[in-house]
Amino acid sequence: MKRWIAGLLLVALLAGCTEKELYVFPDDGGELIVVAHLKQPLLTIIDADAEDIIGELELPFIASDMAMVNGRLVLSSVEEEQLYAFDFETQALEAIGEVGLGISKLLEVDGELYAAHATEDRVSRISVEPFAVEAIAETDEHPQSLAYGDGQIFVANVYGHSVQALDPKTLDITESHHIIDRPNGIAYTDGQLLVGGHGPNGELNREVVRYSLADEKITERIEVGLMPIDVLSGEDAFYVLNHGSHEVVALDEDLEEQGRLSVAGNPYYGALSDSRLYISSLDGDIITVIDTDDFEKLSEIPVSSGPHALAVREAQR
Repeated sequence: MKRWIAGLLLVALLAGCTEKELYVFPDDGGELIVVAHLKQPLLTIIDADAEDIIGELELPFIASDMAMVNGRLVLSSVEEEQLYAFDFETQALEAIGEVGLGISKLLEVDGELYAAHATEDRVSRISVEPFAVEAIAETDEHPQSLAYGDGQIFVANVYGHSVQALDPKTLDITESHHIIDRPNGIAYTDGQLLVGGHGPNGELNREVVRYSLADEKITERIEVGLMPIDVLSGEDAFYVLNHGSHEVVALDEDLEEQGRLSVAGNPYYGALSDSRLYISSLDGDIITVIDTDDFEKLSEIPVSSGPHALAVREAQR
């Protein structure tokens, strides 16, 4: 596998008052998979068509999550007060504004960005261009997973053992639900939430539950595997990551199991793009590529240690 280690060409280039860091890696405008690593300050850039690493970018921080917003890659860090943006056209990274510490999760909705500050017990609504923190909500303890549906933002609070619904404009908390202990991984579907998580201390969870928002009760329990910590919503399917049993499970719209695949150790993050599902394995140092049409494993891409957050830059050609 041919690998380009992207050298940092210039650090602290001042453009006005903005500090930028410039990188060089080959980009022919095709679809790119971007991988952030939790065990080192690194971004890996993968050509999605060739399934080949084309760049490793050393960052000045460890990125906790990423989101594509208006063509730019926005990066957060638990230990940084700033949000950063990477511009693929100029291959420049710059700080874009101060949002506060503790961001562990980002969610893009119609060009707006929502950030869960897990260590600070709050959620922020952020305009990226022009930059502004437009609203803040004080949540229950350790907000982690975010989802959008039916005009609401949903946040799962791991140690608050709750899922809260927020107004997307004001971030006013409109509802609070206790569904399972230590919830993590949520998806919205037709007036209901699918919720995973670790479960109570000493009794690790093996289920994703379907929760009716109208009736405020669990209507179905689906056994999927040990510690389902992420639920991804596709066009007509859901994909559950079990980081305890190292599996990905496909469920149809009726939540019937359609397939189950083993992946490398500790799958913790997934990203969907057309008919592809990308899974990062935090301890296996692998990005798994899955064909969602047939739900079969296409390939495994070895990467540097600790791959976590994923983002997909759509093809530009």
